Amino acid sequence: MNKGTTAKDIALALSLDRANVSRYLNELYKENQIEKIIGRPVLYQAIAVKENEQEEYSKMNAFSRLIGYDASLKEMVQQAKSAILYPPNGLHTIIFGQTGTGKSLFAECMYQFAIESRALSKDSPFVTYNCADYAQNPQLLFGHIFGVKKGSYTGATQDRTGLIHQADNGILFLDEIHRLPPEGQEMLFTFIDKGIYRPLGESNETHHANVLIIGATTEKSNVLLSTFTRRIPMAITLPVLIERTVEERYELIDSFLKQEAQRLNQKITIEREALLAFMLYQPEGNIGQFQRDLKLVCAKAFLNVRMENRHSLKIDQKDLPLQVQKGLLSIKEMPKQMERLIQLDQAEFTYMPITDSTNSLAYQQKEKAIVPLIEKNLLKKTNENLLENYHLDGLGHKEQKTYFNEYIKTLSTTSDVRKHIIDPVLKDLVEQMYSLAKERLHRSYSTKIEFAFALHLQSALERIEENQRIDFPNLNEIRKNYSKEFQVAIDLSAMIEEAYSVEIPFEEIGFITLFLTKQEEVEKAQKQEAMTAVMVLMHGKTTASSMLETVKELLETTDGVAVNMPLTMKVQEMYQLVRQTIEGNKEIYQQGLLILTDMGSLNTFGNMLAEDLGIRVKTLPMVSTLVVLEAVRMASIGRTLEEMYQSCQTVLKSSTKQLTLVDAKKKKAILVTCFTGEGVAKKLEQRILPVVDSTKVKIIPLQFLHREAFKQRIDQLMETYDIKAIVGTVEFDYQNIPFYTTYDIFNDEKLLLLSNQLEEELPINEIIHSLTGTLKKVGSIQQLMRFLQKLIQQMKNQMNVMIPAGVETGMLLHLAFLIEGLQTGTIIREFHGLEAYAKKNRMTMDVIKATLIPLEKHYQMDIPEDEIAYIAQMIIENQVKLHR
Repeated sequence: MNKGTTAKDIALALSLDRANVSRYLNELYKENQIEKIIGRPVLYQAIAVKENEQEEYSKMNAFSRLIGYDASLKEMVQQAKSAILYPPNGLHTIIFGQTGTGKSLFAECMYQFAIESRALSKDSPFVTYNCADYAQNPQLLFGHIFGVKKGSYTGATQDRTGLIHQADNGILFLDEIHRLPPEGQEMLFTFIDKGIYRPLGESNETHHANVLIIGATTEKSNVLLSTFTRRIPMAITLPVLIERTVEERYELIDSFLKQEAQRLNQKITIEREALLAFMLYQPEGNIGQFQRDLKLVCAKAFLNVRMENRHSLKIDQKDLPLQVQKGLLSIKEMPKQMERLIQLDQAEFTYMPITDSTNSLAYQQKEKAIVPLIEKNLLKKTNENLLENYHLDGLGHKEQKTYFNEYIKTLSTTSDVRKHIIDPVLKDLVEQMYSLAKERLHRSYSTKIEFAFALHLQSALERIEENQRIDFPNLNEIRKNYSKEFQVAIDLSAMIEEAYSVEIPFEEIGFITLFLTKQEEVEKAQKQEAMTAVMVLMHGKTTASSMLETVKELLETTDGVAVNMPLTMKVQEMYQLVRQTIEGNKEIYQQGLLILTDMGSLNTFGNMLAEDLGIRVKTLPMVSTLVVLEAVRMASIGRTLEEMYQSCQTVLKSSTKQLTLVDAKKKKAILVTCFTGEGVAKKLEQRILPVVDSTKVKIIPLQFLHREAFKQRIDQLMETYDIKAIVGTVEFDYQNIPFYTTYDIFNDEKLLLLSNQLEEELPINEIIHSLTGTLKKVGSIQQLMRFLQKLIQQMKNQMNVMIPAGVETGMLLHLAFLIEGLQTGTIIREFHGLEAYAKKNRMTMDVIKATLIPLEKHYQMDIPEDEIAYIAQMIIENQVKLHR
């Protein structure tokens, strides 16, 4: 055939299966027996048919990515082509040019041209080396380039090949070649003359290599030895930016901003004056600095997008570095051509994301996006992690199906991907594939499964390109159990092969088969699976609902509940609203509730709800949209409350304390620890047992290895037990759990104190609930009780006493009613013998009086001396002293 032909045409002509023909054609192409023309559809043709025409096309292709290849760089490109094609093996070349003129990229284009013109084979090496690396150590430099013979110097324990050997039958690019010492230049021109060299330390044997050398330098030729430069016949000098045409400079800006818009997946708008400034300023670092300055202003604009919640990047004159802004000082000397490029009546210029990511001189390096919101490598990483978690090795087809269903569920609900990152060509292909599958299998598929397959296929294509394969050992079982789907999968794989010019491995066909099987059981499993609830509580009329709405839109889900608290709403009203919301649909909260709040009183709701409604609750304060997104994502894929809480804490990147109350059903526990987990711990356990009720309190011996591991073990135990105290040989302060030393336990008073700590206590939230509606002059009862708890703790610390839990609860109630009485004027009572009692217990009363000053200020009242005496009496008569 005298034209490019598709796999389908050949299959029809030969009455063969199209999938098989596609495989054969790809094998022939790999063996360099036929040509492949990339497009849609892919075309194949015999090499001899249009070889000359195809070669001419190829010769232009390598350098066409250089902006100015047919203008200011035209002569240099012709020189480079001549150097590559000169028989028999090309001409050694040196590229001169100032910093940032693109010497390295020009050398890469020469290598690509050598391959396209078949001066080099496709597998020929291109080895790059910067001569500045070992410029101060000639011995290491020579060894790196020419290789090292074992024993040539101290530390040379084995033979090592050099760059010359690695570049054999290819190109060696020596950057900053002027940093090569004279001896190195002499050794190199000996190799240039004769094609032979000796590794460092070799005295007898010579080595041969066929290497084309391309050097690059920022210096003039007189810096190098004349004997060396004479042996490099081709000298190419790249122009500085000021010598490039106005059109090329504009093309540099245009190309870079289009690619940056693509990279950030956002529209970029640049003000006319800012564009003019870039056109007119003269960077010392040429194109390299030009690119860096453009990237800097894009970074600033991107920051403004994030800070000001804009929808597009706007580059204004004020965002430009000073040296760029100074370009506007030359506006009177603006070339006439610029008026054609930058219209006088246009105030702004817009650059949209492009689909064809061309590689030009304006954008030379494959760098990561500036804080990318969504990127394909993130999708790839996500998909790889999922495949690792849900690998199918060694499983029967039923187990494989179960794992695959889990893979689909996770993939389709992952938070880090959105539909718009799917390549449009791939999206169209997937739609065509599922259209065919629906027709052949008489089956319907959800948009979710199509989206999941598109994500999987995008990752699979990257894997195939990198020669990475997945294992699917029981492929035959899938083939037998899903024979119809497998046949369709083979045809679909042929469609992928035609569209992307790749060979789809059978393992991937196994995966495609699973994507074509019935998905009813997946949907059913998802509906039946109970989920952990997520509730967002925030101050403001729409703050919580707006944040959750954004997350729902991103994840395409309906999970999660938002409750807004207008600033005019009272805390009690908000609590009742949240409580009613939960009670109205209580069954969805049976697996637990994760509350996400912004600040203040809302942080304490979890405690009250846990006690009030008997559900498990965890609370995270100071959350952002990112945390809400992670919580809803994990809830939607069936994660537990504990897993969600830990994951969101990680996202929050702060040590958020657990705000949920201890479950009333948890058994109380005392941790007894020593370095061995036995010995001393056993004796401590024997000492504690007689004073505790073993049916209500568990004593857990633990080995103390190091603090972090011990903390992790405590966190684990807190999920099951209400840990009341830690007893041990190493003092340990964690989560406000009381600590008793070994000596304390053998002290009767301290042992009694431990016993008192284990008494039943009235939960603080139950107190708050019982006082609601009773106390009317104290404002927020919750705030009051937290305040009083803090003040009582301060008193105990300053007096160095411990008060039994029951007595402390009594004191809380006493102080609460005292404040209510003082506010209404109903508390007027005397303490019998006040003067004598105050004289005897002056220090205790002074501590109490000083501690309660903040309370008096907050509620604008004075606590009488008689009441101070009553409080002192409660403490003194019930205290258990802690001797220090």
